[in-house]
Formats: sequence, C-alpha cells, structure tokens
Amino acid sequence: MADPLLAAAIPPPNDEPLLFTKTGFNPTVDDVIEVRRVLTGLGVGNHTLPMEIALMIISLASYHPRISSANMSEAIYRADQFWRPGPDASVAELYLAATTLPVSHSIARAMSITFQMKGADQGWADNGGEGTYFNSHTWYEASILRPRSQAASVAALTGPDVRNFRTPPEARDHLEGQGWDMVEDNGAVVWRVHNNVTASHEYRHYKVDWVAGVPTEVGDPRAMGDGEGFLELLRPNDVIVLWARAEEQAWVNKTRGATIEIEYEVL
Repeated sequence: MADPLLAAAIPPPNDEPLLFTKTGFNPTVDDVIEVRRVLTGLGVGNHTLPMEIALMIISLASYHPRISSANMSEAIYRADQFWRPGPDASVAELYLAATTLPVSHSIARAMSITFQMKGADQGWADNGGEGTYFNSHTWYEASILRPRSQAASVAALTGPDVRNFRTPPEARDHLEGQGWDMVEDNGAVVWRVHNNVTASHEYRHYKVDWVAGVPTEVGDPRAMGDGEGFLELLRPNDVIVLWARAEEQAWVNKTRGATIEIEYEVL
C-alpha cells in the first residue's frame, strides 16, 4: 500500500538519460578573479563598484567554477555476493569518482554538490513497502578519499579491476594500499545520498543537492541523507566517490547512471 504522505516525493519511472544540471561556460578560478577585477574597476575616480556588488553580480550569474563527472554504464549489484549465515548479505561497489579543484582552500571552496542517480531494485519485497521508501535496502552513499601518497590514482578507483566489497568501511585497507585515506566524520566514512524506491523494477531518476552552510530539507530520512559536514571537509585533491549499495538476502541494486557536480566559490 502506497504511503500517501510520500507519494509526491517519489519520482516517476524515467528512462531518459541523465544530463548534467549545470551546463554552459565553465569558468576557471582565474576567470572569476579577472571578472571580479574588471567589475570593481568600473566607475569614475573613487566611485567604483564595491566588491560586495561585484560578488552579487557573479553569484546571480552563477559564474562559478565547477567539476562534473558521470558514469552511464549499466551495472547490477547483488547483496548475496557477500552472503553469510544469519542470513546476512551486503555489497558495496564504487560506481563513480569525481576529482576536486586542485587549488588552496583559501582561494576557492566547494559551495554545493549535486548527485544524480538512475536506479531500481529487484522489483519485489517480502515485508512490504512497495512504491515507498519503507523497507528499502538498496541505496547510494558518498565518501571522501584523500591522497596519502603519490601512488593514489583516480583512474584505478573505478577501472575494470575494481573489487566489490561487503561495505565501504571494509574497503578501507584496500584503498589505503592504493594510496587513499577515507575521510571520517564522527567516526563514519560514508554519507547516505539516496535510496531506491522499494520493490520497483522501474528505473527512477534521483537528485540530491547539498549546499554548504544551508541545512538540507529532508522530507523522509528513509529516502535521503542531509550531507551534513560533507562539503566543509573537502580539501584540494580530494576525490568524491559514490557507492552503490544493497543489503539483505536477495536484494539487488540495478544502476543505470550517476553524475556528480561540484560548484565552487572563489574567495
């Protein structure tokens, strides 16, 4: 039985390919600094455009550097890959990685991040929740990886030889061996992004926006996470990774695409 309180929040089935939400010219940090210099030079004598107004113009024009990454490959992740008596089953696959701007945190900082996922589960459930987020055991979550050595390679993170893991924390030793540290927040190394609708074989398009300094409105915590503290922890050369997850016996996460877009404020 559908949950009437959540019906409006559940996206309809969608077979259209994912597109980046931000398009058009993508300025560099130097571009923004130059435009800011030109704007603050407008005027006559001492009567020039104040920096505050220049920053407002840049913000209204959305003239911000951004990093975008996408994976449109189709994949199926089965929790039973790591089944053990109980029964207990879980799987985590690093589906997408996005680099960050390699500039000092004092020059530019991440102001927002947008995740998009197209996913579905196995299409049935024994314990209800069909068409809602109740009893959902397939989802997506994000981690921040920080290079700890020159051996760290972004390409190796999502290459054809990447292993699946039972959970992201259990990937930690493997990632450290590749030159990466998993950034912690109060002992956790993942942030929940969004769940799939329960017991629906139809693919749906999920979109999540986190904005630095602005609390995320979460209508249903079973559906998505608030990203608290995520953007504030980002540093130059960090890599953001998106995990595709499934847990409980017979649950399957079917993924048909994902994007990550990070927008920066030049300070």
